[in-house]
Amino acid sequence: MGPGILIIVFKGIGDVLLTTPLLRALKKGLPDSRLYFLTRRPSLKILENNPRLAGVFCREDRPLPAIRAAGIDISLDFMRSAPSGFYALFSGAKKRLAFSYPAGRIFHNVLPVKRENPGYTVFDRLQLLEPLKIPHDGPQPELYFKPGNAARAEAFLSGAGIRPGAFTVTLDITSPREHRRWAPENFALLADRLSLEYGARVVFLWGPGELDYVKAALALAKEKHLLCPDFDLLDLAALMKRAALHVGTSSGPMHIAVSQGTPTFTIYAPQNSPASWSPPGALHSWAQGELSSLPFETVWARLGAHMERIKGVSA
Repeated sequence: MGPGILIIVFKGIGDVLLTTPLLRALKKGLPDSRLYFLTRRPSLKILENNPRLAGVFCREDRPLPAIRAAGIDISLDFMRSAPSGFYALFSGAKKRLAFSYPAGRIFHNVLPVKRENPGYTVFDRLQLLEPLKIPHDGPQPELYFKPGNAARAEAFLSGAGIRPGAFTVTLDITSPREHRRWAPENFALLADRLSLEYGARVVFLWGPGELDYVKAALALAKEKHLLCPDFDLLDLAALMKRAALHVGTSSGPMHIAVSQGTPTFTIYAPQNSPASWSPPGALHSWAQGELSSLPFETVWARLGAHMERIKGVSA
């Protein structure tokens, strides 16, 4: 039986999703390994269908007995915190890896120093494979959905008269952090311009607690756009698989779009680095500025240039 390996990430959906390239690399480098993931409840759906995983543990369920019963030999802790270190230390793993931090020696016995990397954040995470002498297998995140999720996405699109191959754009205007939000009226205008100039069918996305905010923005639009149903994360992934483009803030839905191979255009606040959060390559582009004053035409010009690349038409 191959080694049991536990990956620990307690942060949000995007952070968990951006750690999935490690699973692919670990299974490629150690085909007989048994991979487990410890995370929090909101991120469980990101992992539940991943074929590379032997199991997923939820922190809120007090999972330490189940973790110890799984036979963990190696832990990779990405949190560098006392709670995550506790799980690593008592998991039973003889080799416990984390990037170096002041209290790290209390919990871990392999503590490489993370090199500063100005590029995509996934490459930062992949550095933790180096002490195991496992090469990475690229930065592409992975999110798997089931046929039922695809059927729900298809039922929504076909009910709106959107056939396969139509130019569909998912639009995420929300963020839990206020500084990452561009004005709703700007997003409404963006949706209108995409519809008028590219014939796009635009779907406004929303999550828990966001419906009223998104409906208010949708009401500002002059063209007819769509409001996403009450989809879960896997339904949303299936919808994005069908989309030609995802546009929005720096948030979880953008990373979901990337996991489905969908081109993205992200609007960043100054506090967030596009180089860190947008994947490299022609499929992904961005605009950045102080979002309280970032002009619509600046964003539209950059989006238009991106549209030329991904759709092959003149902006």
